[in-house]
Amino acid sequence: MARSRTKPDSAERTASVTGSAPGWVVPAAWCTGLVATAVGLAIWVPKLLERAAERALPAPIRVVLDGAPDWLPPDERMAMQRAVLRSVASSPFDRDGLAEARESVRRCGWMPEVTQVRRSDVDEVVVEGAWAIPFALVCDRQGEHLVDTRGRLLPRQYPAGKGPRLMRITGASTPRPTAFGDAWQAPEVTAALRMASLMADRPWRRQVATVDMTAFGRDGTIRFTTDTGCAVVWGRGPGEETASEVPATQKLAVLQHAFDRTGRIDAGQSTSIDLRGDFTLVD
Repeated sequence: MARSRTKPDSAERTASVTGSAPGWVVPAAWCTGLVATAVGLAIWVPKLLERAAERALPAPIRVVLDGAPDWLPPDERMAMQRAVLRSVASSPFDRDGLAEARESVRRCGWMPEVTQVRRSDVDEVVVEGAWAIPFALVCDRQGEHLVDTRGRLLPRQYPAGKGPRLMRITGASTPRPTAFGDAWQAPEVTAALRMASLMADRPWRRQVATVDMTAFGRDGTIRFTTDTGCAVVWGRGPGEETASEVPATQKLAVLQHAFDRTGRIDAGQSTSIDLRGDFTLVD
């Protein structure tokens, strides 16, 4: 009687094939698989990270302008916040975005000294720095330009006579800066601001309406006009007085005395005052 032959099961076939293959085939197959996996990771992981960086955060980013003054115009506040968002939105996990935001804030002009822009939380960015202080208006043919105590140009320009009630400086010899936050490079503007800074805390400072620097380039003389039209010869800038000229402190004392006596630094009736000598000349 002929015996029936059973078919080998899968385990037997695998053992037969494995046993018949050379010994290096299995390790080579494993190495090939590992290399393929490594190549795939090298290609796809950077792309996944890049996509994750470009994705919006779960919550909107909140921009905090640390120490922002109450007088900062709302539209300027929003402009600064948007400048930060434009910088960090493209790479929210990259420090380069924060560095770009710092420069964007500086270019806005209201915070010329930006100490740092930092992420205080996943959805919050804090901007820290020193704020400019609006102090005077430098006037030219294009209008009245707001500057701070250091003569840096601020992002506000007004038609002639339409600016806020600040001291106006006329007669600047150089054109205004081309970028907000840059200082006005004119010696007469610097001298006028130095004189104005001595008057900043005086109760009568708003009576000084316009500082005329037209003659400064010729003889270094500063003149100003009161809000009632009285012309006052101040003389040279503070600390630059000649030997025959009284110091700035004495000039301030004369103005203060007139104010204490009459409520006006021009005594309420003078058309011209010269503060340079020991005896104040009134015309």
